[in-house]
Amino acid sequence: GEDGGEGLQAGTNADSELKKAAFLPSTRILPLRSSDDSDTTTSTSSSSSNYILLVGEKTLSVLSQKGSVRTEMDLPDLPIGPVVLGDFSGDGYTDVIIRTQDGFHGFVMRTRLATHLFTLLMGTMIVALGFALAFASAGSSDDSSYSGR
Repeated sequence: GEDGGEGLQAGTNADSELKKAAFLPSTRILPLRSSDDSDTTTSTSSSSSNYILLVGEKTLSVLSQKGSVRTEMDLPDLPIGPVVLGDFSGDGYTDVIIRTQDGFHGFVMRTRLATHLFTLLMGTMIVALGFALAFASAGSSDDSSYSGR
């Protein structure tokens, strides 16, 4: 009767406490490129493409070297093992594997081409095109007034 209910509650609390005891937060340097690269010239310049990987109870976060959040992902369960880094997808970029009680979860790194630089260049080109069109239309209206004299 009542004893069975109390025992179940105590077991649930014990399981919860066991999960929290097995929780393993991590902070790691996350190189953008896998360390399996045979090109040694990129290894000296790759320190600028390193990120900081933070693994907490519920989230995985990737930070830039200056501390800005590059991406965040929800974790399905508490991590209970060390973070494993490597190029598991074969694309040359470092991937992340995290062990939880319900299994292993892999996260694949994807990069975008310099989006900020691209946006800046496109904005500059649009403004320059706007000025060119404005000056061209102003110049053509001045020419038409002179031709009428």
